[in-house]
Amino acid sequence: MTPYFGNKALTMMLLLTVVVVAIESIPYAAAARELSSGTGSYGEEAMKARHETWMAKHGRTYSDEAEKARRLEVFTANANFVDRRQEVPSVDEPVRRSDEFMAMHTGFKPLSSSSGANKLPGFKYENFTLSEDAQQAVDWRQQGAVTGVKDQGSCGCCWAFSAVAAVEGMNQIATGQLLSLSEQQLLDCSTNGNNGCQGGNMDNAFQYIINNGGITTEDSYPYTAVEGTCQSDSVQVAVTISGFQDVPKDETSLAMAVANQPVSVGIDASSQNFHMYSGGIMTADACGPTLKLDHAVTVVGYGTAEDGTPYWLLKNQWGVNWGIGGYMMLERGTNACGVAQDASYPG
Repeated sequence: MTPYFGNKALTMMLLLTVVVVAIESIPYAAAARELSSGTGSYGEEAMKARHETWMAKHGRTYSDEAEKARRLEVFTANANFVDRRQEVPSVDEPVRRSDEFMAMHTGFKPLSSSSGANKLPGFKYENFTLSEDAQQAVDWRQQGAVTGVKDQGSCGCCWAFSAVAAVEGMNQIATGQLLSLSEQQLLDCSTNGNNGCQGGNMDNAFQYIINNGGITTEDSYPYTAVEGTCQSDSVQVAVTISGFQDVPKDETSLAMAVANQPVSVGIDASSQNFHMYSGGIMTADACGPTLKLDHAVTVVGYGTAEDGTPYWLLKNQWGVNWGIGGYMMLERGTNACGVAQDASYPG
């Protein structure tokens, strides 16, 4: 697998060209564009040419035509995602648009000090010994502990999705039953320290679930991407938790926790490399130049690529057209994007 290598020198003007990295020049992209019926989208042949140029620039190859076709679909979806959000901007316009993107699609707010009546002391996996298999790889999807990729839309409530994914995983491991739980309940009801679409923190969400006596299912309390009036009294509890615990700020401890259950993490998602990620292993130098934890995802596993690069497997909530079907492989062992700085899990 070819690793994805970032570059700190890349600027927000990357959004004018191809996904992840720019084609050599804006004039080339403009010449390739075949606008159809005023929609502003690339024609099929132009998109194929755009993809071929990107492949050649970054040395990407695929095992067969079927895989290449699948990767073209992802590339096309991400490219259209970018193109829909801008015409040719002024010099300062990309910065403003990135701020808007972050406000709508992230929303993690670190706590100055994580506390709560049900925060468990210490670290219960401190003396856990990884099995030989777990030392190599863990993937909770293969164990049936991860629901399908969701989409937070234009609401900065990544914290709710991250917390829910961790609780879904914990419940499946404990009961054998995988239930899709309600992010909307957290969005509407977890208001003690959380602020709906304007951001929040997973620990506060866990504390709400405990105080409320549990959380209901997605079907009972569906997601609308808009904060509304709390309806917790009219729905039935599906899953309960008794506490939560923070992970020590190092990747060894994070691996011990992830080997036992999916873990919520805060992460730096400020770089365009993160926004436009479409495959391979994103390396630490592709993260933002200054570490700022602004997004929440869920670590659902880890492994090592064929070239020997270790990685974390992250579940995001930007839909299946982002990344690898909604997932990211992030370099492991370098604290890339601050992945081990603010992690926690329910118990």
